[in-house]
Amino acid sequence: MSSNKNYQWPRIRVGSDDFKTLRLHSDLLGDKSLLIQELLENSAEVLLITRPRRWGKSLNMDMLRKFFEIEVDEAGKLLPEEKRINRLLFTGGNIDLDIKGIKQLAALKIHTDVYAMEQQGKYPVIYINFKDVKGSNYQDIEADIKQQVVALFLQHVYLESYISHPTSFLKESQKEQLDHYFSGKLDKNDLKQSLRFLSELLYKHFNQKVYILIDEYDTPINNSYIRFGNKPEEFEQVLELFRTIFGSSLKSNPYLEKGVITGILRITKANLFSDLNNVREYTLLDTKFASFYGFTQSEVELLLSQLPAITDPAKIKDWYNGYTFGGKVTYNPWSIMCCLSNEGKLDYYWIDSGGTALIDKMLLSDEMQVYLQNLTAGEPIISPIATQISFSDITKPMGLFSLLLFSGYLNPTAKSPEKNIYALSIPNEEVKYIYETRILQWVTDQLEIDSVRYYSLIALLPTCRVEDIEAFKTQFQKLLCSTTSFYQTGENRAELFYSGFMLGLIAMLTPDYIVESERETGSGRADIILLPQAGRSDNAIIIEYKVAKTLKDLPSVAEIGLQQIIDKKYDTKVKEHRYVKKLLKLSMAFCGKQVAFAYQIDTVSACTNENK
Repeated sequence: MSSNKNYQWPRIRVGSDDFKTLRLHSDLLGDKSLLIQELLENSAEVLLITRPRRWGKSLNMDMLRKFFEIEVDEAGKLLPEEKRINRLLFTGGNIDLDIKGIKQLAALKIHTDVYAMEQQGKYPVIYINFKDVKGSNYQDIEADIKQQVVALFLQHVYLESYISHPTSFLKESQKEQLDHYFSGKLDKNDLKQSLRFLSELLYKHFNQKVYILIDEYDTPINNSYIRFGNKPEEFEQVLELFRTIFGSSLKSNPYLEKGVITGILRITKANLFSDLNNVREYTLLDTKFASFYGFTQSEVELLLSQLPAITDPAKIKDWYNGYTFGGKVTYNPWSIMCCLSNEGKLDYYWIDSGGTALIDKMLLSDEMQVYLQNLTAGEPIISPIATQISFSDITKPMGLFSLLLFSGYLNPTAKSPEKNIYALSIPNEEVKYIYETRILQWVTDQLEIDSVRYYSLIALLPTCRVEDIEAFKTQFQKLLCSTTSFYQTGENRAELFYSGFMLGLIAMLTPDYIVESERETGSGRADIILLPQAGRSDNAIIIEYKVAKTLKDLPSVAEIGLQQIIDKKYDTKVKEHRYVKKLLKLSMAFCGKQVAFAYQIDTVSACTNENK
């Protein structure tokens, strides 16, 4: 932190997708304006760009809107040059903010591209965002889209004058149709033709082809799948509606200059773009557009250079970096801006940023647990990736990993890119926490208890007192005997639960402990080492867990685990920490619904032991 008491922390707005607002009222903004250059150089008529939630899709779309759109007054007439603001957002200059004074803007990178700047402010733009379209049935979805479409037409309210204008270029049937949009009395056919009809009107008004920007195209479809995807006929109605809207506006539309669509993933078998042979897709695996979503290392360094010394940049990297998208090392932009706006506080920002229902459904499935546990333990998963995903394949490993990758929960390392085979891993501390909390939720569901009761159970271990460890053993044994789910499907399911329980234990103790799982120490690797954070506790814990084949083997298997901790000197690293006063060496052996303990409590400084 700066030692200057008069230092004023820069204004950093988080959560706004309005490009103009951020330029005028935020002092820190990543410059992604060269996206415009790459878009203009791209030969595709329609582009589909997919990225995770909160990775700058909507902000970039609004930037495109502000760059290309013709600025008009309420009558639809071109504003005089001195009243236009959009160009200054890119070239820089002074903007009058009325009572807030004059804002001086620096130029963005795109301002040096002569060809691009010739295109600035020359096109009518249709921009629609489907992120708020959701409902429990088809009727809700249709009603929300109607509201979006009516609001879209009201952005061009000057077109309403053509309804009554005697010399209008519209036919009588078109006047009647246009009246539907401004009165809000739309039927399904009006919805299907809405973007196509509006592009025709704008073309004829301005004598210029139109940019169509469709943001978050897949959000209502994903939400519909979650809420009523088990009703195929009703879900198909949603798909058909969007299929027609996209098809009519983006295929063989003589009034279209260029279309840009964004979403999280390409949904196949929904056939949303099946009739569009002019769509080119760019995912996070592609090099094109890779630098315009998320922050590169140099961009983060530039942002940090504009602030006083805050959190260690290496820690920021551990928490929010770790992605390699399109061959570029990338930071989560939402998390970075949240972190900087909170004066460098490291926290789990992305987990609470919404839109995770489909992901959560998959992460909490029994089938996913073995993969989550392996990933959390640091083991990458080798899998082919499908760039186009069908809902029917999401429950299968390849579809599930593809969904997690394109949603920002995995980092890809190419193994055989020509065959779309990648090594998938957890990118950073923030995402690891998401996995840990989902594992914890799955475990508590299996034990049929809530997280508060679970924590009360786990909190008995760090005391390093015999009576508390015995209480933990008794309570845990009762839970195993009373629960009805985890052991029902056989030995493999039970072992999955045991492993998940240990990871859940780790998650609960993380606030007070530094957790080292499968860390090499002494002459081997301990399953779990819990080192107390200075000032939080002075007791350390080493845990080894085993699975016995028979109930009669339980006590001996537990003793073997304890002896392993002792013989292999798993306590070597613990003893390096001078503030540790007590050390619990705990071996847990499982078999079905039974558990056995063997443990030893060391008073580290005096090297005395209490054996049990």
